[in-house]
Amino acid sequence: MSRYIAYNPDQVWLLPPSVRDELGEGHLAVFVHELVERLDLQQFEDEDSERGRPSYPPQLMLKVWLYAYAQGVTSSRRIEQRIGEDLGFRLLAGHLKPDHWTLNQFRRQHRRALNDVFTQVVEAARSIGLGRLGKVAIDSTRVQANASPDRSDSIEQLRRERARIRQRIRRWQQQCDREDQEPSGGAVADPEAWRRRLDEIPRQLEELRKSGQQRGSRSDPESRYLRRRGGFCLGYTVEVAVSDDHLIVAQRVHQAPTDNASLEPMTAAAERECGERPEVVLADCGYYSMGQIRAVQAQGIDVCVPRPVVSHRVSRW
Repeated sequence: MSRYIAYNPDQVWLLPPSVRDELGEGHLAVFVHELVERLDLQQFEDEDSERGRPSYPPQLMLKVWLYAYAQGVTSSRRIEQRIGEDLGFRLLAGHLKPDHWTLNQFRRQHRRALNDVFTQVVEAARSIGLGRLGKVAIDSTRVQANASPDRSDSIEQLRRERARIRQRIRRWQQQCDREDQEPSGGAVADPEAWRRRLDEIPRQLEELRKSGQQRGSRSDPESRYLRRRGGFCLGYTVEVAVSDDHLIVAQRVHQAPTDNASLEPMTAAAERECGERPEVVLADCGYYSMGQIRAVQAQGIDVCVPRPVVSHRVSRW
C-alpha cells in the first residue's frame, strides 16, 4: 500500500466540477460576478455597433476588467493569458477566451460607460451602509502614460521640422516643373504625407503653448510631463477621495501638474457621487491653496490641509 495520495495529472473528469464550487462563495471573482449582474449595463449596449460579427457580452468584459484591476493586472495581454490559466478569470469569462485586442478595444470604446459603472458601484455600496462621509481623505498620484518619452518634440523641434517639410515641398514642386518626378536621392516623393504632417504641427504647437509644457508626446498628445518622486514621468494625474471606511467615493484623471487647484473639485465630486456633503476634508500639503480652502469652507465643510512649510519642517524633524 502506497504511503502517498494517488496523483495523476492526466486524470480525466467524466463530469467536470463547477469552477464556482472550486473557488467557494467567498472568492473575489464570485463577488465581482454577483455585483456586475446587478448593474445596469444598457449604456454599454447602446454604444456597441450592430455591424459585424456578434461581440462578447459587456457583462463578461466588465467582470474580467474589474477582477483584473483588483488583482493589480492592467495589461490586456496579461489578462488574455490569465483567462486561460486562472480559475477566477475563467469563471468570469464563462470559459470564453477574448483576445488582448478585444479586451483593450472594450476599455477604449466604453470610457463613459465605465465611469457610470463607478457611480453605480458607489451607490450600491452606500445602499448597504458603506461609504460614510464623516471624513473624506483626498490624495493624488502620477500614472505613466502608454507613450514613449523618446517620441516627443519641443516647440523648437516642431518649428525646425515645419521648415524642413516646407523646403522639401518646394524642392519637389521645382522638380515637377522640370518634369522630374524623382526627388534628389532617388526616393519617391510623398507630398500628401508631408502636407498632412504640415497640418498637424500647428495643432501640436498650440497644445504645447496652452499646456505650458516644454515638450509634447507624439504617441499620446494628451499626456503631460509631470513631476513625481524620483524625477519626471510622461503621464496623467489621478486623484481619489476615500471615505471613513476606506471606500473610494470619487475619482478624477486630469493633466494638471500640481494639486493646489483640486481640493474644491474633488470635494464636489465626492458630494455628487454620494448625494451627501462630507463633514471634514483631509489632504496633504500639495493641496494647500487658500482660495480652494475658503471655497470648501464656504459650503460648511471643515478642511484640514497643512501648510507646505510646516509639513516640510515636521518631515525633517
